[in-house]
Amino acid sequence: MPLEPTGCKNYSLQPTDLCLIYTPYTDLSLGDFCSGLTVATHTKTMKSPSKELKESRNQLISLLTEGNVSEILEGDFTEIVDQYFRNGLQESRVGNRLFKEKRPFAFVALGGYGRKELCLHSDIDIMILFGRRIPSNAKELTQEILFPLWDLGLDLGYGIRTFKDCLDLSADDFEFMTSIIDARFVCGDSPLFLSLVEKFQKKIVSRKATALNRWLKGQEEIRMATFGDASHLLEPNLKAGIGGLRDYHQILWLAKVFLNLRTHRDLEYLGTFSYKEYQDLNENLSFILLVRNHLHQISGRKNDQLIFEHQEEIARRLGFKDRKDYLAVEQFMGELHASMTSIKSLHHSFFAGHLRELKNTKKDIPAQEIADGLHLYRGELNFNSATAILSNHSLLLEIFEKASAGGSSLSLDARRLIREFLYLIDDDFRESEKASRQFLNILKPPNASEVLDQMYETGFLCAFIPEFEQIRNRVQFDRYHIFPVDRHLLQTFKELKKLAQRNELLLLDIFSDVSNPEPLFLAALFHDLGKTGKNHASRGVKKVKHILKRFHYEKKGTEDLLFLIGCHLLLVETASRRDLNDEKVVVQCARTIEDPDRLKMLYLLTWADSNATGPRAWNEWTANLVQELFFKILHILEKGELATPSTSRKVKNTLSRLRREITDKINEKDLENLLEVMSPRYLVETNSKTINRHIELYQALPSLNKREKEPAFVLEAKEDESTDCWEVTFLAKDRPGLFSDFAGVMALNNINILSSYIYTWRDGTAVDIFRVTRPLDPIHSGEVWAKIKEDLKNTITGKLSLVHRLSEKAVTSLLSPNKKPAQPPRVIVDNESSDFFSLIEIFADDHVGLLYLITHTLFSLRLDIRIAKIATKGDQIADVFYVRDLEGQKVEDKEQVVEIQEALLHQLRKNEKAS
Repeated sequence: MPLEPTGCKNYSLQPTDLCLIYTPYTDLSLGDFCSGLTVATHTKTMKSPSKELKESRNQLISLLTEGNVSEILEGDFTEIVDQYFRNGLQESRVGNRLFKEKRPFAFVALGGYGRKELCLHSDIDIMILFGRRIPSNAKELTQEILFPLWDLGLDLGYGIRTFKDCLDLSADDFEFMTSIIDARFVCGDSPLFLSLVEKFQKKIVSRKATALNRWLKGQEEIRMATFGDASHLLEPNLKAGIGGLRDYHQILWLAKVFLNLRTHRDLEYLGTFSYKEYQDLNENLSFILLVRNHLHQISGRKNDQLIFEHQEEIARRLGFKDRKDYLAVEQFMGELHASMTSIKSLHHSFFAGHLRELKNTKKDIPAQEIADGLHLYRGELNFNSATAILSNHSLLLEIFEKASAGGSSLSLDARRLIREFLYLIDDDFRESEKASRQFLNILKPPNASEVLDQMYETGFLCAFIPEFEQIRNRVQFDRYHIFPVDRHLLQTFKELKKLAQRNELLLLDIFSDVSNPEPLFLAALFHDLGKTGKNHASRGVKKVKHILKRFHYEKKGTEDLLFLIGCHLLLVETASRRDLNDEKVVVQCARTIEDPDRLKMLYLLTWADSNATGPRAWNEWTANLVQELFFKILHILEKGELATPSTSRKVKNTLSRLRREITDKINEKDLENLLEVMSPRYLVETNSKTINRHIELYQALPSLNKREKEPAFVLEAKEDESTDCWEVTFLAKDRPGLFSDFAGVMALNNINILSSYIYTWRDGTAVDIFRVTRPLDPIHSGEVWAKIKEDLKNTITGKLSLVHRLSEKAVTSLLSPNKKPAQPPRVIVDNESSDFFSLIEIFADDHVGLLYLITHTLFSLRLDIRIAKIATKGDQIADVFYVRDLEGQKVEDKEQVVEIQEALLHQLRKNEKAS
């Protein structure tokens, strides 16, 4: 509970009185300062000020740790620190002497301490203010009062300043200027502080206000670039991120400078914010500060970055409980994002509304009537009156339609009125054909995404399409999705709208070929509405059916739109998890899509959806795979045939080109002998240029039939700049577990395998082609590959234990990424997708050496890996292995399939517990 100040009474101060001068008021206005001096009468206490501070702070820590409080009362820790300074000054020998010598001073709280926002490990910024000169014994005063705070382990920032120091520093340094704007009298001589406030207003604020506004705008851009938009980030910065506490601080600073606000409450009293806006602001600030207190206590230090590691514990402390298909931590982060979104919106409205009005007060520009009930004033749209909305409900949607068509934004008053009249949006409104046309018209202009943002922030989008409310601020607790579901949909739509600005000729060509792009844009906006549970694509189809029925949407567009939503993951999942050389895979996709126009829309939706998901979802490697699949499907749909010639014709063409290209490097007889040992699948899937290089590597390979002192293998690594990865070719004498060893060595050297094609020639030569990530040190990549070769040699000869080394590497260190909670592993054995292989799909939390563990387990199950597609979605892997048994057959025995699943699951669960 907050500590109460000691009993106070007013009396006339005599120069000889040795006492503490302070005021108990929490917010001092000019009238408070001028009403006289308030002096504390105090009784002798048994506890020292520092001991009292320590005990009170520990009490707060206990309340936080137990999690049995829903909120920390505003200013609790601030009041505890205030009380320390008051009591400390009462007992100060030096302080009393200074007052005796008529050298008044004041303790002034600055920054977050001045705003009464102290959290458990916040910096305590305190200034000791003197008049014209700083006395020689001021240093002794700091030692008496401040040293005990350092002894308690608190972070303290302090300064001893005169009036002139404060004014000079404020004139040159905006950060110091804002700290003086936040300044709050704690104890000492209040008239001294009042005098500083008056001089600061006259000499600094009146001259620097406009420059401060420009500086704050620049700071906002820096914050966005450095910390991002905290209102949707998975690991938000509670203070500096956009939507964080700093947004509120900027409102407060500029309101004090431009609107002459004295205290926080004046934001409502003087009409800057409405009653509801002010109440919402207070609630959101209290919640963020409560979260920040918990974060400080759990971290044991000042910390504003809410990383995964701490989110579950804070959610538990705040009383969130898991619900079906909705984790407690996701509910907590959703509420936090909602609070930060509200503050961000208020910050935007303040800058766009109040400050713009102040700039334009000298110019009297008449309003422009743009529709019955709507007008445009200074570039902003507004309603003529509240009664106009009541007499014509469709104005609530028409104002957005006009904003989209004209590239305008809504005024602050217009946004307020929309929020007030959301109750008018009923079923009749939603099912109106006029409203449906207006909404579809909004989506057409280039700036439609900005208007959708305004519709969302005012609550109109969720009121008009209630299905949006179900995914509002819904967080997906992983490192794969950088946006909550609602923001992801808006971002996907924005990615498509920005397509014309990108230098992507292929995308632009495909888009220009789409006959009717409206279903594509609607799919971007609706495709994840089903993310309220499992099977979100099919859930989404059901929900969007209801939306389109309300919209009276035409039949062909409805069919295309529902297809796009139901199959929006088809291309990326097929490309990343299936062998694109398998013609059956491509044919199945073509049969599902059926129409070239649909394929083009699906490709564009895949691109926009992946880009809006995050950098882990779309990179050069993924883009090339999806593009390859797209063109193969398009060829089938447009030409009615496969993109590749028949198997026999392809092999014949490859051999013909190979014989022409390689005659000067190997004699004809040796070439024919070598071609005889190459496997048919290798010849089908490998082009002649690559085979040519493999023959050169084969000739450099030590004899496979003789016993060599060194293990016989060749490794060649080449960077592929077009896909931002490396291609590694590995030739060796084939033996059981070779792939597993290679995967383990790669993991040991911080290189991830993206895909692999495994071939074994008839003479026992393993020819393996891997796509892998770049070495962590690209400048010294040669040294990395040399070490990999040495590790491979030692692994093959038994001088290096991969199990031991990888277990050491997996031990969590300070540099390990923050982990999200483990998801149950899944193993699927698929014998339908391929005519020649059994597919084993594995989904599990990613760990160091996981691929080695999986491949080693498959080796122990006597399975031969022929193709591997390795995908990582944030913290989860989604790996697919094309396997056969050692006799070259698919694994179709039911008991063996169960054994494979159970063996893999056992190892995966065991590994998760160990990590």
